[in-house]
Amino acid sequence: MRARDHFDAASQLAGPRGRHAVVVGGSLAGMLAARVLSDHFDDVTLLERDRFPEAPVARQGLPQGRHVHVLLERGRGVLERFLPGLTGELVRAGADPLDATRDAAWMSPYGWYVRFPGDLRMLASSRDLIDRVVRGRVAALPNVRIQQGADVAGLIRGPGDGAHVVAGVRLRSRAAGAEADRGGSDLAADLVVADGRNSRLPEWLTALGYESPAETVVNSFQGYASRLYRPPAGFEPDWKQLYIQQAPPGDPRGGVISPVEGRRWLVSLVGGDGDYPPTDDAGFLAFARSLCNPALYEAIAVAEPLGSIAGQRATENRLRHYDRLRLFPDGVVAVGDAVCAFNPVYGQGMTAAALGAEVLDRWLRQKSSHGGPGRGRVFQRRLARATSAAWQLSAGADSRFRTTRGPPQGRVARLTGGYIDAVMRAATRRPWVRRRLMEVLHMLRPPSALFGPGVLARLAWDRLVAGADAGPRGGTSLREGTDGGSRSPGRTAPDLDVKTATGRGG
Repeated sequence: MRARDHFDAASQLAGPRGRHAVVVGGSLAGMLAARVLSDHFDDVTLLERDRFPEAPVARQGLPQGRHVHVLLERGRGVLERFLPGLTGELVRAGADPLDATRDAAWMSPYGWYVRFPGDLRMLASSRDLIDRVVRGRVAALPNVRIQQGADVAGLIRGPGDGAHVVAGVRLRSRAAGAEADRGGSDLAADLVVADGRNSRLPEWLTALGYESPAETVVNSFQGYASRLYRPPAGFEPDWKQLYIQQAPPGDPRGGVISPVEGRRWLVSLVGGDGDYPPTDDAGFLAFARSLCNPALYEAIAVAEPLGSIAGQRATENRLRHYDRLRLFPDGVVAVGDAVCAFNPVYGQGMTAAALGAEVLDRWLRQKSSHGGPGRGRVFQRRLARATSAAWQLSAGADSRFRTTRGPPQGRVARLTGGYIDAVMRAATRRPWVRRRLMEVLHMLRPPSALFGPGVLARLAWDRLVAGADAGPRGGTSLREGTDGGSRSPGRTAPDLDVKTATGRGG
């Protein structure tokens, strides 16, 4: 479907149209917001401080983009609905569609998850490819204008004394001759949408006399180091993606090999509790070799490194509680990382952005959404509910590290954590349990689905038959393989028994 045809069809379905909407921030959440707004407003302007690269390469404002990303099934489905044909376009550009329960060899804290053919899909590619394709589709919409190099200085208050309405944004003056020199002018809008982990919306609100939202931060002091590799000739493992999961509090180290476009691997190493992976060649390989299982190290030791190693240490979970503000002006909403920024290691950010776009679309389809007191607060409360499961998963996982800073975990949370351990243990041998766990991780079901009678019955039977299992690998020796023996550092990848290493030997 052509951009114009899709725009015209969507326009017939939408409710009352607004005149102009502005999106501040051009990450995936901002682009999806612009796509949604195009159905509800005559004109949409997206303002981005950065300049977007023409090729699928990392941009300055998205440092986490250089590390492994996957598009989970829930997020892929939402993106496909808003941008029909996107999946095929990404695959043609080199994205690899993976069977999540067959193609990914995943070592949990309790051993390798059982593998089997399934229907859960995830797209593996560079983040930059996804951003570029989505950006191209949004830019092709006839009523969307993307303005690069635009610096927003603040919000414009609506007319009238005491009016709790935002009427647009104020653009900061740029140097003469630069692109989009607005001369410090105002840009009127019926709705302003703020996006971005470093969003300045809190200070813009306080400048208008409103409270800044309270924040919840959960920081497990994790860091990444990532590098591209060319897979070695003749190396044919039975996995497309390899994931060595961290096992806090005992073992804060992990890593992943994921396919990306160009028949390459993107390898990300991660360490929590301040145990950051190095960004020099020798240190990177030594960190990979220290993982609890040798499969990742032995794969990259004989692969061809491509380019330099990229590091990233800003990985805290940050939740801004716009939904709890007593007063919140109409005419402005916050989405994406401006509200809830996740630790990227858990792969939920892009899917959470897609869920936010769904909330925005439903909110705008209500006839009263373009005006009326309290509409902004209604949106923020709905968005908070939509992203609460992703927050629980990410913040809950990070709370297990020794040095985590954040709200203390209560007794219920600790008991829940013990139950999730039992679920992960069962997923190493029971396909049904692993399927249900993956449905939750892909955000197709809420976390409460793990407490359903089907899971409970299987866990109870396992405990009755086999008794309590051994604890996670981090509870004893941190550097022993969970496949029954210690690592053999001297082996090379061609000699590695891959079926043993991935738990598919029988």
